[in-house]
Amino acid sequence: MLGLDEDELFCDDVAGLTQRGPSTEADLVEESPTESRRLLPLPLPTSATSSYASEKMGDPLTLAWTVGRLDQRMDRRALLQLAATVTTSTVLDPAERLLRALAGDHRPDNVTVSHLESRTRGFHRLEENFPAHALYPALMTHLSEISTLLESGPSEALRKRLAVTAGESAVLAGWFAWELGDTRQAVSLSRLVGMAAKQGHDPATAAVWTGYRTYMTGGDGAYSVRLAKTALERLGEAAPATQAWLLARLAEDAALLGDRNTALNAIARAEEVYATADINDRPWTCFLDAARFASMKLAVYTRIRHEEKSFMALDGITASLGAEPEIKKLCVVKADMAIARIRVGDIKEGIDHARSSLAATDAMASPLGWDRLGQVAKELRESRTAAAREFHAEYAATRPTATPPSLL
Repeated sequence: MLGLDEDELFCDDVAGLTQRGPSTEADLVEESPTESRRLLPLPLPTSATSSYASEKMGDPLTLAWTVGRLDQRMDRRALLQLAATVTTSTVLDPAERLLRALAGDHRPDNVTVSHLESRTRGFHRLEENFPAHALYPALMTHLSEISTLLESGPSEALRKRLAVTAGESAVLAGWFAWELGDTRQAVSLSRLVGMAAKQGHDPATAAVWTGYRTYMTGGDGAYSVRLAKTALERLGEAAPATQAWLLARLAEDAALLGDRNTALNAIARAEEVYATADINDRPWTCFLDAARFASMKLAVYTRIRHEEKSFMALDGITASLGAEPEIKKLCVVKADMAIARIRVGDIKEGIDHARSSLAATDAMASPLGWDRLGQVAKELRESRTAAAREFHAEYAATRPTATPPSLL
């Protein structure tokens, strides 16, 4: 469990947190007689490479800010076109304010904090089209800058906004750390999420991280279900889009366990909440458009073998996926479509979808995509067609040997 149970994510005793690990900056918090509790900057990971980012994206910090200010869906082609035109001079005024604040020349102001909030939204949007290793180093730099400003004595209102922004950034950084197999950083970032949620009075941040952890159990479906329920309890009625996603996660994992009633009740409630939710309410739900939500429904109905509802969900995906969907979306959505088609005997179309998922998953190095493709491969075991054999060979030749760690 990341070395912490759920209560420890909200521990008031800073010493209690730091005593459980080495006394370094990675412990994330410190206390002094004259200063309030602080979020500390994290060291940049040495295992990540930014070569992809430098070759394809220019400056990811500038691009993230620009995309975050636009705060709308952009496909990969549009992102790359934007990256070719965006330069540091585009953001000179807020960037200069940020640099002065970081240098201690003046305290952070509303413009500086808004700059960091936009960057955070942008990173969550970029994550849909660029792999973790391309964004992780820049995101950690972003987190470090937020932490530095938290130490600079901002006003209480700005301090709260910075803490919320730190939490929104840390959940994505923790996800990247897990995707890249960096267990130590995932543990550290988990603690940072908990501390930021407390300081920002923002339980949604901690709830969404608990939701992310449902993917990190190494296949322990029962524990994933418990985590999803814990996240929903922690969230309450706040952040409807987050609530809809967590309900759909509960439904997916309950369906995988064969708990039909829990799965059906959870996905029905998720649909009710999603109908009126704003997916742009928090940065982490920008991915949950109609196609991605329909794919979660499809996963549930396929797992409990509800054929009529599966076809309805397939139609929903087809109607809303669009001509150029985000690459990361294709990793999971196309695999879910493949499983559904294979189960109704449409092997050819199922394999076509699976190949789309395989190409996207390989490009994004997506653990969720590899997990879903493993399920596709199992569904094809009984098929004796040449197409099935060819796909098995392609999948075996492409899948990485290492898998993300279980963080139980």
